Amino acid sequence: MMIFQQIIRTVSPLIKQPSTFPYYFRSFKPIKIDFRQITQTSVYRSQEYYLVKSPQGENYRLHLEKSSHLAGTRTSRGNRESNEDRYQSLVLEFNKTDNVNFNGNVKHVHLDKKFSETNGQKEGKDGQICYFALFDGHGGSQCADYLIDNLHKRIEDIQASNADDIISQWRKAGGYFRRFMPPALVPLLSPETLKPTNIRQNTVTSEENSNSSRSKSSKEPSPSPTYPVSNESTKSELNLEQRLTLSFLKTDLELIDSIGRSAGSTASIALVKTLDGLTFWSSKELEITVAHVGDTRVLLCDAHSGNAVPLTFDHHPSSVSELDRLQKYGGYVITDSFGSEMILGRLANTRAFGDSKMKRYGISAEPEIISKTVKGDDIAFMVLISDGVTSVLSNQEIIDCIKNYDNVTTGAEKLVELAEELGSDDNITAMVIRLPAWGTKMPDHTKALREYRLENDKPAMKRRM
Repeated sequence: MMIFQQIIRTVSPLIKQPSTFPYYFRSFKPIKIDFRQITQTSVYRSQEYYLVKSPQGENYRLHLEKSSHLAGTRTSRGNRESNEDRYQSLVLEFNKTDNVNFNGNVKHVHLDKKFSETNGQKEGKDGQICYFALFDGHGGSQCADYLIDNLHKRIEDIQASNADDIISQWRKAGGYFRRFMPPALVPLLSPETLKPTNIRQNTVTSEENSNSSRSKSSKEPSPSPTYPVSNESTKSELNLEQRLTLSFLKTDLELIDSIGRSAGSTASIALVKTLDGLTFWSSKELEITVAHVGDTRVLLCDAHSGNAVPLTFDHHPSSVSELDRLQKYGGYVITDSFGSEMILGRLANTRAFGDSKMKRYGISAEPEIISKTVKGDDIAFMVLISDGVTSVLSNQEIIDCIKNYDNVTTGAEKLVELAEELGSDDNITAMVIRLPAWGTKMPDHTKALREYRLENDKPAMKRRM
């Protein structure tokens, strides 16, 4: 700040003599800058830094994406013209706390191996939740880019009072959303919003509406569905499922107004919160919550068996529940010449952000949410992967590939290289997150299978020629 003030003091006298400046500076007018305002607004609630206190009492800010032993990411465009995958690592705060002042003696460090293997590090601030996100864009990268910039902000700032407006706006889309009522949001909605009667598409004219009301008046009214009545205490608070559902739906509304109609993106986000005040890589108990739309995946590695533990399931037409949901609103599935199932012949995913042309047929950003409390000694790592990986590797092959390396970044790199060798024809991204049981010796269940595939699969053989 002192440097900026010195520059202003030096330049200000010269501004009074414009003839001494080049022509393009002669109309220059200095802007009055409030440095106090810069200081206050430069710190956002969502941060790239994880605040940690060492056993010696020193305060640290750890940059998540730059700490290679903490979160390792590798991405490749594969054989596509561009890479539309996006990823992000941040720290969120839903309830801002000021229990620790980090404006003073703070060291900015990257997490090295020695520091990460020291026992007993504590979180430097209560209320921190690590946010790891993977977005797989299609029809362009606009949608995935928007999610990188905005989704985490919506998750932090969404309020229960937004629920009625968000649901009302979605119902105007008609089709699938005409009677849209996410179960998680029912306790937040007003009695008027809870009554899905008389909800019309925004394309219905007043004449059609009046004719419809006259025809219905001669018939017995159909019973309206009943929902539990919400009270003021439940409406003023958001649990995590409600927060994530509302933020996904609100962000999707914003996307429809701001990007192209054919652009879209999957999303898988994982929120990691420690329950004992220790850092998430040394905690004895963690809560992991995943919100998910599309076919990006989140997997855990069981440290005892070495097995893959899926936290997400692909939103594809092959899912019976997803297919049933879409067919009620005119959606149909065709299989292309490669054997891939597509909704209306266009989309492989039944849930996604964007894709505004397909919304009325049920392509929704309402997330599927799973929350899991785990013991630190039970989980070695978490991995987020795009379908460029899962199109050529099973969940167990993915986990087995990573567990063979002593660095999460190396594990991510080797996994992407393996997917490339096996002929993935999509963008490829892997994000590996270190958890407390990292480094545990585990069996490699698919080693022989991977070796066989590398020796015999045509894409892998072609790459070595």
